[in-house]
Amino acid sequence: MSEKLKFDMTQMYDRQPFKVNDDITIYQPSVRDIIRFGEIKFYNQVLIPFVTNPTSHRVMLWDKGIDWNKISDFELFTSLYKTLPPGSTQLIFGNFTFEGYEPYVSKLGDKESIVLWNQSTDKLITEDDYNIFSQYIRTLFNIFPKRERIIGKDIKEDVIKEDRIAQKLHENDEEKPFLLPLISACMNHPGFKYKYEDLDSLGIFCFMDSVERLQVYESSIALLHGAYGGFVDTSKMDRTEMNFMRSIDK
Repeated sequence: MSEKLKFDMTQMYDRQPFKVNDDITIYQPSVRDIIRFGEIKFYNQVLIPFVTNPTSHRVMLWDKGIDWNKISDFELFTSLYKTLPPGSTQLIFGNFTFEGYEPYVSKLGDKESIVLWNQSTDKLITEDDYNIFSQYIRTLFNIFPKRERIIGKDIKEDVIKEDRIAQKLHENDEEKPFLLPLISACMNHPGFKYKYEDLDSLGIFCFMDSVERLQVYESSIALLHGAYGGFVDTSKMDRTEMNFMRSIDK
């Protein structure tokens, strides 16, 4: 997808459900929901198919004879969604499940396109549907994968070789929690207004926004102090960087 979709961030902040189509609605889990599910399992098993792209899986694709530069995010998803553990998507999709859907080549005139088709219900998931819910989930969790397109077979092979070395170096690394250090940092920050009990109702979008906002606040205040103390040359600085209420781009 060349263009990032825009959503109503205020509705996200309010944990309002987001309707993708007549069949798919996305619900926002609270921080406590994810903790109860198991954050490592949630991030590594449930989110992966929705928040990664071909660059994230280029070694796996290369080993299957697929050039990661030449497939779309949706084409990758049509193989990754099968890795979702049964019933694991309930925190995000409620009663909707991807079980029963299979890749199918749809033909409209001379144009062919891949869809996911549930034969028993005759329901389809199109690439447009995927683009909407994947971008929404990425925005919700503030996870935007880097896309790296490379031209030239030799350069591609060098990149794959480097990736293999990196994977080998880290294959025995212990999986570390992602949320725990963020929760710990926020709970111990005087500017964080939520208590641990509030994690039951605190949506993940609101929490991740708070994490970013606290960092913006700290950097802005540091710049203000530096500017008024004569330690920062404000003539070469974007003054909006001193405004901790500025918009945070997603």
